[in-house]
This record gives sequence, C-alpha cells and structure tokens, in this order.
Amino acid sequence: MAFTVTVDLLTGSYDAADPEDRELAEWPPQPARLHCALVAAARGDAERAALLWLERQPPPLVRAAMSARSSRRDSYVVTNELSKSGGSQTHPGRSNQLRTRTRALPASCAVRFEWLDTVDADDVVEVIDRIARRVPYLGRSTGIALIAARAGTDNGHDAVSGDGVSASGGPEWAVWEPCALTEAELSLRVAYSGYLAELDDLHDAGRSSWEANRFHGYRVRRPAVPAQGAAPRSVYPDVVMLRFAGVKPDGRLASVFTGRLRSRVLACAGPEAPAVLHGHGVPGRPHVAFLALPDVGGEHADGHLLGLAVAVPELPAEQRRSVLAAVPGLRPGGAGTVDLDVPGIGRVELGYRPGLVRPWGVNPDRWRLGSQTWVSATPMVFDRYPRSPDREEEVVRESVRMLGLPDPLDVRVSAQPLIAGAVRMRPRDLPEKMRGRLFRHVALSFRQRVAGPVLVGAGRYLGLGLFAPMPDGQR
Repeated sequence: MAFTVTVDLLTGSYDAADPEDRELAEWPPQPARLHCALVAAARGDAERAALLWLERQPPPLVRAAMSARSSRRDSYVVTNELSKSGGSQTHPGRSNQLRTRTRALPASCAVRFEWLDTVDADDVVEVIDRIARRVPYLGRSTGIALIAARAGTDNGHDAVSGDGVSASGGPEWAVWEPCALTEAELSLRVAYSGYLAELDDLHDAGRSSWEANRFHGYRVRRPAVPAQGAAPRSVYPDVVMLRFAGVKPDGRLASVFTGRLRSRVLACAGPEAPAVLHGHGVPGRPHVAFLALPDVGGEHADGHLLGLAVAVPELPAEQRRSVLAAVPGLRPGGAGTVDLDVPGIGRVELGYRPGLVRPWGVNPDRWRLGSQTWVSATPMVFDRYPRSPDREEEVVRESVRMLGLPDPLDVRVSAQPLIAGAVRMRPRDLPEKMRGRLFRHVALSFRQRVAGPVLVGAGRYLGLGLFAPMPDGQR
C-alpha cells in the first residue's frame, strides 16, 4: 500500500535554510524535517507507535516544484544563550545578534511525500493524518503550512523531462526519488530506524536535533526520451563534483590540479584499480576523465577554477562502484572535504557535497545539459597536427567523430577564447607530455541536441577540451 503526506505552504514560501550553508534556502523540503515536525506534534503512545512505524519505512519520494527562488533577510534576534555580559533590556542575560533568514519561493506551494509499497499501512495512515493536521508549520514558525496524510499517491504529477518540465505538460514539478549515493544528484536528510530514540536523547541532553542527521541520495526521476530527436547520450553518465573552498585558482593551472587529483584517486583505488581509471590497456575506449571547472559563460565570468570533477564512462556495475567509491574515499574519516597537496601551491581544500547547486559551475547539470551548441571552456589539444592552418577544422571534426558524436554542422576554431571566461592558456600551461602540440578554442554546432559532458582532444582526460553548452539558438 502507498500513502502520501501532503504539505501546502500557505504563505507561498518555505522558510528554512540549507543545513550546510545557512545563506542558501533549503529546497526541496527534507523528509527528516517533516518527520521532526510530526514528532513535535505527536501525543500519546498510539501516535508514537505510528512514528516508530514510519521511521522503519524506506525513504519517500518527494514531489515538489523543480526549482525555487531564494530570498534572504538579515535581522537582529535575541539569542538563547545566557551570558553575564548579555545586554538585552527585555531578556536579561541575553544579547542580540545578527542572523540571516533565508526562504524558498517555489513555483508551486504544494509538496508531496510519498511512501510506496509500505507494509501494514492501513491502520497507521489515519493516525499519521491526525498528527499531521496538528502541525502548524514546516521549517521556521513563519512558514505556515497545512499538512495531512492519506492513502494513495499523486500520479497526476509525473516525472519531469531533462529540461525540468513535467511530462504531463503541467507546472514544473519534479519527482526526487531515493537512490544510491553514487548516483545521487543531491543528498536529503531522512528518518531511519532508531531516529525517534535519537531525537529523544538529544532533547533530554539539551542538544540540537541536527546531530541525529543521516543522509540518503536522491535524484530527479526523468522519463525515457523518445529515440526521434533525442540527444545522443554522453559517454560520461556519472560526474563527481568537488568545489574549491577559500581559493580561486587561475584557470591556467587546470592541468596541475587535474594531474594531482588523478594521482590521489589512483592511490586511493590501490593496485587493483580498474584499467579504465588509469587508462592503460583500454585503447579505443573512453576512460575516467579528471576535469577542471572554470567560471565561464556569465556576464562577469573570469575563468578562475570553481572546482574539479571526475567524469566516469559507462562501465559494468562492479567497476563503476569501484571507481565511484575511490573519489569519496579521498575524504579522511568520511569528512566532507578532500585535501590536495599541489606542488608549488601547497595544500588546497575541496568540498565534496552531492547536490550542491551553487555556484552553477560545480553543478553537474552545468556541463551535461543537452544543447546544439558547445563552446570550449578550456582549449582543445589537437589529436594530430594539421597539415596546414586551413585544415584545423578537419582535425577537429575527426576528433569529434572519434568520440561517437554526430558530425558537427559548423566548426569554428580560434586562438582566442570564444566564450566569456574561457581559459587563455600558454604552451607551458599544458601537461608536460602534451607540450608542443597545437591547441585552440573551438565552437561546435550540431543539427540535434547533444548531451554532455563534451570532452574533445588529446587532453580530454586531464581537463583540457572541456566544452560548455550554450542555450539553444545562441551561437
């Protein structure tokens, strides 16, 4: 049996901050936040038993608007901490401190949490509905909500297409479905068996509920794309993103950072690393690529590196798990950061946070959205030297076809960047083994949409020849 908890945001906003970045609004709403709201409203043993049953169920689907605008307001509030130096006139022992309040403004104010294939739900849904109707808000107390539970699901809101539009043609709804962390587009906090007991213990100790957080991977459910007019799939379905913390490296250092990241991942994978990871013994097959992600395309883009990424090609399940596990495995003790010791630079910190949406350049969709036009963010290193300058386009076309992509409708080759922020490299900025090769910036136009990431040329496995998608119709 399936059942749904419905949430209607009566104020038109969802007032909650991202738990890992208080200046960002949380979206979509987290299943654990709903569960905590139900815990706060529950009364008596019967309702507590219903919540114990609920925490044992698999994580729910989350149906909500595909995106939400973020609103931010700074104000002074009275703190809860007592201090001898507290100067509040109305709350002795306390002080006023500046706080940032963020909220999400979604296109639709309806949110649905759906549990599928639950066991023994018949007698529990009514109890959960009784609890839910007593919940006054979700998030902060300013986010008034009407919450209820019922049997069944909202099948009227279908999966979204790759552009974020519902398949049924309605509002821009998304369905976030649970998945393995290695396949996740974001991580959401969820309830789990023993969650209520953890919350009780934290409450009794005067500690915050976030200490009991556990995360589960989620991804947007997407419908099958019809073969006619479909964008050819990228050979890199998996992209693991790492964001620079506190530094803005020059884009010309791209190959320095990707080379160091490659060394760290290989060391983490150990001697049993699959050949697709180091590239030896797999001639003619794409192998794992290490990318540097520059700030490109925006009005103020300056080409500094926003982060690094590891792009993983189609692999058998066992090899795929091995490769994907090697990247999170760089984190000491499972922490959220990766440290790289870069020669000549020192130790640099990178954040590993699936689901990060800002900055746009470290969101996987920035590089894998389908488009007819792709422009190099880092210069393409030619696979072979053209016989004459007027044969450069011919070499580019050969490299594109070699990757299994359609023959471009149009190719533009330039010694200068063709998009704002594209990295302007010097010969000495190339990896040592590629110095002496020709490199150029390139724009490609196709008859049909092509899915990314698009990596072209001899340096594609070390962050060179990374292309950025342009809005359709823009060339």
